[in-house]
This record gives sequence, structure tokens and C-alpha cells, in this order.
Amino acid sequence: MTRVLLSLLFFNGPALAAPQDVGALVAGLQRRYASVGSISAHFTQIYRAPGIEQTESGILFMKKPGLMRWEYRQPETKLFVADGRNTYLYTPGDRQVIIRPLSASELRSTPLHFLLGQGDIEKDFKVLRETEFTPRVEATFLLRFVPRSPQPDYEFLVAECDEKTFDLRRIAIRESTGNLS
Repeated sequence: MTRVLLSLLFFNGPALAAPQDVGALVAGLQRRYASVGSISAHFTQIYRAPGIEQTESGILFMKKPGLMRWEYRQPETKLFVADGRNTYLYTPGDRQVIIRPLSASELRSTPLHFLLGQGDIEKDFKVLRETEFTPRVEATFLLRFVPRSPQPDYEFLVAECDEKTFDLRRIAIRESTGNLS
């Protein structure tokens, strides 16, 4: 599954008050993405591991229920597509497509499930105010999402959200290995 640090420009929804307690922030975030039918955004994905920093960027499109298209444009052209049943990763430089089944349970354990407006934050995650990371965008708040069921691929994710609209501006994922996406 693609792991991303997203710098997203989602459409602007109605302005909402910026609640301060975690429960109110989670409720606002849940409402925001439950109402989303589709998303398109420019993204930057940064992967950090000891001795490695890899940056890729492109455009993503998502549509309920579970349809995704990630067009990587820099530094190498790639295409990642999910149709709700399978994922397809096409790398023109390798002249091959990798096809992998995508089960509903696999999708539920990812941040993408939430972005598609299908996840239940409080059911799927323990949510805390974030203290390790700092905001990168003004007028945002940070929340840490720790999966209630241990996940083999990641320990937690951090979401940076607009205080008024609850639009996501960044997602950081700490992998089980300690690496950061």
C-alpha cells in the first residue's frame, strides 16, 4: 500500500469553528470526510529511513467507494490505481504492471479508508493530541492516530488539519520499522 506524506489542497468546505478538545476535533474531522464523495489533490510523498530520503510528487484522485489513482510525476513517472478489488502499480521505466489483490480488511487498516470517508476514527484509532511533530502550516492542529488493532505496516499516523475546515494538509506515517513517510 502506498504510504504518503501529503501536502494536500482539498476543496474548501464550509468554515467551521476550531474546537480545542480531541473529541470535538475528531468529530469535526469525521464529519468532514464522511461527506466527501471524491478528492483530487497535488501530493508530495517523502520517505525517510536511516541514510535515505526519497521525495516523489504528483496528483491523486479518490472516489467512494475505494477508487484511487495516484499519478507520480517526479522524479519518475509511475501510476498506482486501486479499483476496490485490486491495486495496480505501473512503472513505465520497468515496462511492467504489478497487480495485487486489495481486500476490504486491508483497506480498513489504512489512512486511505478514512480519506475515502469510510472509516470510523473512534472505532479504528485511539486519538491523541500530537506532541512529537510540529505544524508546518499556519492555523492547523495535529492529531496522532494509534490503530486500536496492531498493524504490521505502521505504528501510528499524524494528521495536520485546517482549524476551520478540517481539510487535511499533511499525513505522516511512522512505520513499524521506525521509518517515516
